[in-house]
This record gives sequence, structure tokens and C-alpha cells, in this order.
Amino acid sequence: MSTTSKLHLMEYLPAIYQEADATCPKTFLGQLLLVFEKVLLGIQEEKPHAKSATVEPSATTVNIEGLAEEIARLHQLFDPMATPDEFLSWLAGWAALTLRPELSNARKRKLLAHIIPLYRIRGTRKYLEELLLLCVDAVAMVTDTELPEMQVGVHSTTDSDTYLGGGAPYFFRITLLAPMLSPTQVRVQCEIARATVELAKPAHTSYELDVVSPKLQLGISSTVGEDTVLGAPAA
Repeated sequence: MSTTSKLHLMEYLPAIYQEADATCPKTFLGQLLLVFEKVLLGIQEEKPHAKSATVEPSATTVNIEGLAEEIARLHQLFDPMATPDEFLSWLAGWAALTLRPELSNARKRKLLAHIIPLYRIRGTRKYLEELLLLCVDAVAMVTDTELPEMQVGVHSTTDSDTYLGGGAPYFFRITLLAPMLSPTQVRVQCEIARATVELAKPAHTSYELDVVSPKLQLGISSTVGEDTVLGAPAA
């Protein structure tokens, strides 16, 4: 199997400037071009090991990457699944998106990968649901049906389903289903959900956020301070 050695910049010069062995330049011009080769094309460099009393010093070949190889991978910076973690916020700026620090890097990448197609349905119920599913560790449901007026025997429970004169205009309700989250985790997810909704909802609308999580169930969720919620969680 034959191997192809890397070309040197000296080989691209007219013959009058080239040496007899262009792969091993020794003149001042050849040494000068080696500096540019190292920066632009990369180079293989031998680094000696530290001397030891019992082991003879040896050298290890180190591949130094050049700018050409970095430029060849430039497209990866624009790929949400391939870009380095430190570039996620920079890439989000290109998509007019602000990433919350509470989100994991996996969620940030998934959000970046889907946000541009979602902009096409911005301002709709489906847009808000899809955005919440990408940002919170719970199942999100958005209900934007009009709240009915008081009807005896139908909608008549005070402070539950009774609205004198009907509900507020442009109102919607968000329900988060979080059966496996602790109260502390629920609070964190509620903060993320509220911040997401405030940025995504139309300015003239209002909403309420409800969370469905485990209440006190003996033998299932009954550890006080960990997985027990006495009554409905605060909205």
C-alpha cells in the first residue's frame, strides 16, 4: 500500500526557487516557508520524551493541526448537534433565541435544532406546546377554549369552574403533567415554563399555569419533603 506524503510549499514555487529535494528544504527560504506550513497546513513534529536514568530518550511524533483543517470543519459550528458546548449560546444568537442556563446541553441542542421550523407557527397554541415540550421535563398541554359563564349544575363550583360573565378574553391555560418529579424539581420546571411562555405568548394574552404532580399516597409518594405534595401545588 503506497502512502502519499504531504506537499511542501516549496514545491509550488517556480523551479528556479526549488531545491534538489523539495521535501527536505534547508535554505533560508525553505525554513521560512515551513513556518507558514505549520500554521496553515499543519505539520508532523517530533517531541522528545523526558530523559530518565534507565530509559534512553526517544521521540514521539505529534500531529499539529493547521488552519486549513480547522476551516474544513467550520460547518460543524452551525450544526446544533455537533457544535462545541461553548458555541451553543453563540449559535442561539443566530436564531434570535436566548438559552436559559437551567437547560441541559442536550435540551439546548434539541431546541436549537427545532426552533427555526417552529417560527413558522409562532403565536399559535401548537407553537407554545412544542416549545414547552422542548424546554421542560414534563408533558405540557395548552388549552385556549373560551371559559363559559356560570351555569347552575354545570359550571357552578365557586373558585373552581365558575366565572361570572365568562372568562377573560384572550386567555389560555397551561397544564404540566409531572408525575415523576419531586416538589423541588417541579418548582424549577415551573420557573422554566413561565419564562418560556412569557417570551413566546402574544403580548395581549394572559394565562394560568397548573401542575399535575403526585399528592400524598401511602406506599407510593409519601415521603415528606421529597415526593409528597399536600394539596395542589402553587401556580
